[in-house]
Amino acid sequence: MLGKLEQTKARLGGIHKALDAFLNARQHLLVEYIRLSTNKNLPAKEELHEFCGQLIDYVSAGHFEIYDHVLAAYEASKGNARVLAERIYPRIKRNTDEALNFHDRYHEADDDLMMEMELDQDLNRLGELLEERFSLEDRLVSAIRLADHLDTGEPA
Repeated sequence: MLGKLEQTKARLGGIHKALDAFLNARQHLLVEYIRLSTNKNLPAKEELHEFCGQLIDYVSAGHFEIYDHVLAAYEASKGNARVLAERIYPRIKRNTDEALNFHDRYHEADDDLMMEMELDQDLNRLGELLEERFSLEDRLVSAIRLADHLDTGEPA
């Protein structure tokens, strides 16, 4: 996932300050996710609490910062970008709901409760969700960007 993130930053970085900040937040979330998911020991409550906070910050930033810009471009776009966006938004919404479920389950979990939960399996599932989300977000931003360039005649 880190390799794909670097490709995304190279391709989409510098377009907009909000998108750059969003990609940096994605990187921080991903690094923390990898650290948690590869650790053989149960994380401390504070570590998991911090990660859950980063997860919510990332999901929120997408909805309240990036998607607003994308939505404006989406409203102005025509053709494939619009169709793609109509397909992607519902999938991102479902993905968001699942990420929020992870947060709700683990944000306030104490050590005893974490022992009873299936953190490894839930982290693996979350990793799949994050990978899907990153791909959906990248496709959406790329499609809107391409539509903007086609409309203005600029090279993509």
